[in-house]
Amino acid sequence: MKLLIPTEGSFGYKVMCLVLAGLYAWFLMGLDIDGYIDRANYLIYAQHSDEIFVMYAASSLKTILTNEPVWLLFNIWASKHFTPEDTLRVIIFFSSFIISFLVLRSYPKYAFFLILFILMPQVLKNNIIHLRQGVGISLFFLGWWCRYLPLRIFFIALAPLVHASFFFINALFLLNIAFSTFSISTVWRVIYTLGVGVVFGALGIWLADALGARQGESAEYSGMGAGGSGLAFLFWVVFTVIFFMEGKAYLRNNFFAASILVFYLSTYFLLPVTARVFESGMLVVLLASLGLTDWRRYAAYSLYAFYFCMQWYPVLGLPGFGWAAESSL
Repeated sequence: MKLLIPTEGSFGYKVMCLVLAGLYAWFLMGLDIDGYIDRANYLIYAQHSDEIFVMYAASSLKTILTNEPVWLLFNIWASKHFTPEDTLRVIIFFSSFIISFLVLRSYPKYAFFLILFILMPQVLKNNIIHLRQGVGISLFFLGWWCRYLPLRIFFIALAPLVHASFFFINALFLLNIAFSTFSISTVWRVIYTLGVGVVFGALGIWLADALGARQGESAEYSGMGAGGSGLAFLFWVVFTVIFFMEGKAYLRNNFFAASILVFYLSTYFLLPVTARVFESGMLVVLLASLGLTDWRRYAAYSLYAFYFCMQWYPVLGLPGFGWAAESSL
């Protein structure tokens, strides 16, 4: 499996990426700390992660490992140096800067689309209301693009210890390493990935409960289905069809991105957390789609524009673009 390696841009382009990433992160960090959904919850982590960590640690090793211990440890460290509000600002700046800089510098030829990607609501909200997930994505991307193998392994392995969705993403990552190692054909890769998706979809929440993860006990995830309207399913089915029509050579080099799509679609009606898992891997999918050719490239461009507009249009007039704390009341 070939990892996405950033294209070498000019020195001026890299400086521009640093400036844009800094402005992006500074703006997000400057938003009202307690004015958005779930910020009160993150402020609790910033103040009481030591107590939460001790509670999980007192249960068992598997419980602490499946309940994002690195996230808790970072908050414990930060609480000794910053106020709870400043802890959130550090988290927001770190994750949004890392993600935006790595994405913007990756393919200079497609700078316009890279900016579009980091402004998509499903990406942006990971640095506004899903802060833990944003940190997980930033760590995964640090590993994903790291050329030094030990550090690559280190950062990718850290990601699920910050956000549990990366247990699924990392499982797909390891599955794709196995595919490449044993030269599995594209057809069998799809079949195996579908099988993994169905198994995780049927048993994912039960497994989380058995391992002591908080998701397994949450009433939010107690239902049997993902609870989606089906519109997202149809959109990503179209995207996947275009993806697969590019051909075997393209799929072989980008099957990790393809497997994220296949996993999402196979678990859409089964796994309540599948949307969160997909959001953790969505940038990988979007970046891989930049390699499409011929009419498929322009079809993907049209889908980007449609997705961007359809996500932003309903929330433009809402407080905090639909993420304000009072909009959930």
